[in-house]
Formats: sequence, structure tokens, C-alpha cells
Amino acid sequence: MKKYTFLVALLLCFSSHVFAENGILVPTQNPKAPFRLFHTNNIYTLLKLDTRTGQIWQVQWGSSSERFTVPLDDEVIVTNGKPGRFTLHPTKNIFTFVLIDQESGNTWHVQWGDKGERFRYPIK
Repeated sequence: MKKYTFLVALLLCFSSHVFAENGILVPTQNPKAPFRLFHTNNIYTLLKLDTRTGQIWQVQWGSSSERFTVPLDDEVIVTNGKPGRFTLHPTKNIFTFVLIDQESGNTWHVQWGDKGERFRYPIK
């Protein structure tokens, strides 16, 4: 019986580590939701994606003087897309993500950062 208890405890610890992102448990998000948040490797920065239009905002939280939300690019890619059309994929560069239109297959290089470093460029 002690073997089984130990095995169950070990599996629970392992599964919580497997489903954690960078040591942080990430809540399940509806992939068809109009808006989704994506973690970056910066503890104070998230990316908010409008999954219908492809618009992305850098969301920074922290002390009151450091909280802000700014767009990476003001251009709307699609005006009447369905929720879940766009999603983000992280890269090994902590500032860079790839945006994909899951209907057309088009992709964009997305970068967050300080003013003047934020952009979204098509990958042809």
C-alpha cells in the first residue's frame, strides 16, 4: 500500500511540473476565445492577443508606475475574423514570438520590448 501511495504522490508532482510553464502553473485558456494572454519569459510582461484580428498588445504589470498596455502594431490584419483564428508561438528569443493565422497559414515575426522595439512583420 505504501508503494502505491508513493507512486501516486510521485505522479502528481511530476504531472504538475509537466503542465507548468517556466515553473508557473498556467490556467487553461479557451483557444476559441476572442482574447488570450500569452506568457513571456519576463515575469512582468504578457502578450494579449485578439484572436479574431491578430492585434497584439504588450501588457506589463508591477508597481503603479510600471503598469501599462501598449499595442505592438496598430494595424488590424483581419477585420471580421472568427475567435481563435490567430495564435502565438514563443521562440527561444524571449522577446520574439511567431503569430500564425490558423486559417490562411500566414505568419508574422512579433517582437515585444521597449518603445521603438515593438513590431509585427510578415514572414514571407
